[in-house]
Amino acid sequence: MAWKVLVTARAFWVSGHESQAALEAAGCEVVWSSKAGPLTIPELIEALDGCDAVIGSSDPYCEEVFAACPKLKIVARCGVGTDSVDMSAATRAGIIATNTPGAMAEGVADYTFGLMLAVCRDIPAANEMMRTGGWGELRGASVFKKTLGLVGIGRIGQSVAQRATGFCMRVIAYDPVLQASGATVEGVEFVDLDTLLTESDFITLHAPATPETIGMFNSSAFAKMKSSAYLVNTARGSLINTADLIEALDNGTIAGAALDVYEKEPLPADSPLRSAKRCVLSPHNAFNALESTMEMSRQSAVSVLELHSGKRPANVCNPLVLKSAALRAPAVAE
Repeated sequence: MAWKVLVTARAFWVSGHESQAALEAAGCEVVWSSKAGPLTIPELIEALDGCDAVIGSSDPYCEEVFAACPKLKIVARCGVGTDSVDMSAATRAGIIATNTPGAMAEGVADYTFGLMLAVCRDIPAANEMMRTGGWGELRGASVFKKTLGLVGIGRIGQSVAQRATGFCMRVIAYDPVLQASGATVEGVEFVDLDTLLTESDFITLHAPATPETIGMFNSSAFAKMKSSAYLVNTARGSLINTADLIEALDNGTIAGAALDVYEKEPLPADSPLRSAKRCVLSPHNAFNALESTMEMSRQSAVSVLELHSGKRPANVCNPLVLKSAALRAPAVAE
């Protein structure tokens, strides 16, 4: 049976040509949303009309959407984050959700280091000075032999740690799930959060958005950091309390921040972050290396193709749905 597959993910629009061809070769009809996601709930419901699958951006995949789209069988997130997908609602509705783990790890790790260097050496300001006819000195801080604190050390965090070795950095990490498992990571010292906050010269965030992590970087956390420390976030904007960060930057509580993700995206034009002191901003672009987006596109298309052919997709995020009587897809072979 031919499936109709909606694409809302901008990465797939740009880098998914080969994956689109694979879907069409399997008999799927690929359709495109009127704009790249994230879409609003009404926009998403309208775009999903008659669709069996979606290769999705961080659109709001929720109970309302699932109820309004009875043909939908799979949400294939073109990315690693799944906080925009209500997993419980998806499972109740019989919809499989997948993601693309590891696809963007190296690209995001590269970008994380780029943001670290940009903020501590004030490279964006130097560029702006030169482009407007200026010339002058901008004093910065060195990365070499400093302490790097990683909050979350999954694939991306580990890739950042590998790059830090080339800068002879001491690498410490806080990841309560990994620490509870007794796992070790070569070259990384596990510590508690307070130790990480007080000892790090640079802190980079690689944790998912969960009830435990949302808002964890607030005025209390900033007060424990060195006044010479820098914060870099390429994970999820909700990990940082924005108002508290702006206050910390204004007061010199921390030396600077570099952000690629925000509590609200796109970042509103009137957001006070846009005028915050010592803050480098980027438009959720860390994943956007060609190699990463091609692999994200490939993995998300493969998830759809596997389910279309009656197989279990490799990266199912809500495996309980596979045993559910509500499962919308045809019988799935293990």
